[in-house]
Amino acid sequence: MNRNIFKHVRMNKLLFILFLLLALLLLSSCGFSSVGTIPSGTPDRGNGTPAVVPTAKLSPQPVLTAPPTATGAFYAFVRKNQLWVAVNGAKPEQVTHFDYTNLPDVFWHQPAWSSDHRSLAFIMTARPVGQGGGGCPAPDYGANGALYVLNTVTQQLTAITVSSQAGSNAGGSPRNDYWQYVFWEDATHLLAWYNGPTGKTSNLAGLYRYDMMAGTLAQVIPLSELGVATLFNAQPGLPLLLSMRYSSEQLFYQVIVHPFEQQGQLSIYRHSVAHPEIPGSKVLDTGAMPWCVGSRQSAPFVRPGWDISPDGEQLAAQMVTANAPAQGSGTITVYNMKDGVSTALFAQAPSQLFVHDLTLTWGPDNRTVVTMMPTNAPDAQGLYSATLANPAATQQYSPALPGQIAWRSDSSAFALESVLMEDAASVPAVYVFVPGQEQGRLLLNDAQIFEWG
Repeated sequence: MNRNIFKHVRMNKLLFILFLLLALLLLSSCGFSSVGTIPSGTPDRGNGTPAVVPTAKLSPQPVLTAPPTATGAFYAFVRKNQLWVAVNGAKPEQVTHFDYTNLPDVFWHQPAWSSDHRSLAFIMTARPVGQGGGGCPAPDYGANGALYVLNTVTQQLTAITVSSQAGSNAGGSPRNDYWQYVFWEDATHLLAWYNGPTGKTSNLAGLYRYDMMAGTLAQVIPLSELGVATLFNAQPGLPLLLSMRYSSEQLFYQVIVHPFEQQGQLSIYRHSVAHPEIPGSKVLDTGAMPWCVGSRQSAPFVRPGWDISPDGEQLAAQMVTANAPAQGSGTITVYNMKDGVSTALFAQAPSQLFVHDLTLTWGPDNRTVVTMMPTNAPDAQGLYSATLANPAATQQYSPALPGQIAWRSDSSAFALESVLMEDAASVPAVYVFVPGQEQGRLLLNDAQIFEWG
């Protein structure tokens, strides 16, 4: 009796083990695995123990190339420190042949097309090596340069100078001069800002008008009329001129009142170009903070971003506050200069975006604004756009690139350049971005300082 019971129990054990094995096989065939098993395809040491393999690096997203038509019929760019220009849909041609043998540090400003595409103005300079840096504000060796105007029909290049008015300089070594900003007033009149020699008081500083047809240069607004000093020749008791824009016969300029003090005040003013005899007026106060006080490079804001819409009616500005030299915060506001209404933009962007100087650029549609943080910021947050058509929304773009933004005249796209600033051997490229589409596309290789006509 006991022997039969033992046999029965042993048989039940065998049946249970067989049932368990069958269940495991069924689970395995259905794609399930029990804890501790090795997933299919995992490298092993040959004895069932998983091998330790390095984690594979994620491959970068494939670079998408823009269609050939994306360049448009008129555009300009810099390649190997020479200017190239494309006109009427033709292939771009090199139009400068500067010799940089003893001047290896080259700086280009963004070119500016006339409305009829017959002229292209640009500022550039080249310097020897061994320039210093540091301080607040940090020296900007590319801010000043020589002013040139290119006739895109004849490809004649003219250097505009205050002393001799104008002179042909189609090649040879590039000039050095003290022009900083250039704007087209109309197709035949160019406006340009002249700082004068660094460290010297000069009555030559101010806004000039160059007449393309007559080949003459005349001062329109002297620096003294604005009641400010330039960063290159600070004067005790005077506000400092930080940056400048032009729109609809008005010169707009950003100043810091009480520079190098705890109670600095940022403001934006305007002055009529059509009637320069009328005194300028304040448009908006944009922030209060210690400006370049204390240790070097300690200021979170030095030149906060701002821009004027092409129609001259709206100001987009970075509104900032700072309680200590190294701490600050801010927002971006659009101020309508006709009705005084303010609209907040980029509210959905990360807060880290607003603790440094930003770049703000209006689109030709007078509704869209693009912003980005300088690439030398330790916590750069990328590239964004927002529109007055939907102020609550914020669009982010990839890749986030440095450089100056160039808009197509129909607002259908904007361009930025890509270059690793810390890698002298890197090859720059220009990417095109379509508002509302996150991923940018490669527009031009081995190119930078791009501008559409």
